Amino acid sequence: MAYDLEKRAKLRCMHLLERRDYTEKQLRDKLRMGKTEYPQEAIDSALAYVKSYHYVDDGRYAAQYVACMRTKKSRRQIEQELYRRGITRALVEDAFAQSEQVPEEELIRTWLQKRHFDAETADLKEKQRMYAFLARKGFSGSNISKALRTEYE
Repeated sequence: MAYDLEKRAKLRCMHLLERRDYTEKQLRDKLRMGKTEYPQEAIDSALAYVKSYHYVDDGRYAAQYVACMRTKKSRRQIEQELYRRGITRALVEDAFAQSEQVPEEELIRTWLQKRHFDAETADLKEKQRMYAFLARKGFSGSNISKALRTEYE
């Protein structure tokens, strides 16, 4: 019976990885939360199997994620999402080192243009709203203030 569950866990991992990449933590959680209750040994065996063929590689996942999201999200937001997905701090730093990072000021300007923000016509409440929006996106306060002041002067 244990062998059957091990085999089913491996097949489940392979099936999940057909559609998209997962981190090791995400796969482990998927196996734990699924309809079938796999024993810990079966989960460990299945993850070892897919890792041995490099189907699951957290370093590669982090590098691809950073490369894809670096023009859309702040560094801090990308880091937090990768940590949530089970990527270690060292792998996140390596991923950022491999990728060419877009300056934060450019990203802020892009968001200001996308949101049709005009500092000349905006009142204090609108400026505060935009500041809070950009802060929630993970940008630093000094860069936000600088962009709001210098972009439209």
